[in-house]
Amino acid sequence: MLLLVGLNRNRDVDGMAQIICADYPDPVYMALAIEAQKSWRTGPIFKPFYHECGMLFAEDLNMGRLSYANYKKLGEESLSGELMTPEEARERFPIFQDANWADAEYNYYNPHSGWGEGEEAMRSVLHAALDVGVTFIEATVQKLLLDSDRSCLGVAILKNGQPQDILADRTLLCTGAYTAKILADTAPEWDELQVDRRMVAAAAVQCTATYPLDQEEKLLKAPVHFIGIWHTHGESIPPFIGRLKFNCEVSFVNMTHHEGLGKDISIPPAPQSQSTFSQDVPDGLKEEVANVVRNTYGSHVPGIKIEKYRMCWDAVSPNQDFVIDYHPHCKNLVIAGAGSFHGWKFLPNIGKYIVQRVYGTLEESLAKKWAWDRPNDGAGACEMYIPTPDVKDLGPFKGWPRPGEALPVVD
Repeated sequence: MLLLVGLNRNRDVDGMAQIICADYPDPVYMALAIEAQKSWRTGPIFKPFYHECGMLFAEDLNMGRLSYANYKKLGEESLSGELMTPEEARERFPIFQDANWADAEYNYYNPHSGWGEGEEAMRSVLHAALDVGVTFIEATVQKLLLDSDRSCLGVAILKNGQPQDILADRTLLCTGAYTAKILADTAPEWDELQVDRRMVAAAAVQCTATYPLDQEEKLLKAPVHFIGIWHTHGESIPPFIGRLKFNCEVSFVNMTHHEGLGKDISIPPAPQSQSTFSQDVPDGLKEEVANVVRNTYGSHVPGIKIEKYRMCWDAVSPNQDFVIDYHPHCKNLVIAGAGSFHGWKFLPNIGKYIVQRVYGTLEESLAKKWAWDRPNDGAGACEMYIPTPDVKDLGPFKGWPRPGEALPVVD
């Protein structure tokens, strides 16, 4: 039996709406995303929840140019977008006529990108899994079960307040930002089991916002928008169920002392309100994402009001590559994590590659790229997601560093 240990991703509309695109500076992830998008467009499980409205970039990170070149390298020119000046972009998309694109070198637009409905897509996947015989157990995982040889036997859980052991031939951890904590809780004295520097639990702030009904018609014509300039790091998604969603792309950690390890590791905060949409977010983070809202539509869309906030937690690897591998020191344990804030779009196809790794058929280049032990060098898949200081140290938002002033990186 294969036991998959994951997170309850359906409890909070899964972030409400999620960006789906294949525009990557890394051609490997571009190819995988192109494959995933085919399922988003045509697969019965995903198609009803995909909205291909296009995506517009305004940035000075060279992402658009690299993506444009990678489509050609992969022979997928028909799926690439186009490069344009900010003046041309404002003429094409007048809704952004008041957006703050100061210092943006160019705009890149891809009409083949869009967004997906988080809650409904996840529910559709869960129903499809039930239809093929998967059994779901909702419980709190306390730790892995190990035998005398330190092989993984399954997990110890709490279900309805009662302890229970679930045994399996293989255990697959898909536990995101909680991976380091689960391994530390299992055997804190066993150094080789720990995550160490392979990934870190990090979060970025999001918000939902309302808008006047008389603004809806023009908002519905907007593409997904990404601003990657020193003064604004964020994304916006067009209206869904009467709400706009905005993401801030600057992430942070929550270093917490782990008694067993005797040192600090990053762990999501215990209160559920700090992982779901609420008001329970530091004022500095509220100001960060408000900066994204303000600089996306400006005065051209009056009356936008932020409704609630969320700290979205994930595990981030040093170069934002995933980790999909057998743990080299714990037999029968597979880790699938380090989504690094760009993994959700692969919902239709990443499971295929995880299964290939479980059964030893994963292409060698991907196995090396996603290995537990690897160099973690090379260009990052999404470098803007590297986490910066601790959430507890964040004060009032005073803006981000100007060009040449690097954001501090957590060691």
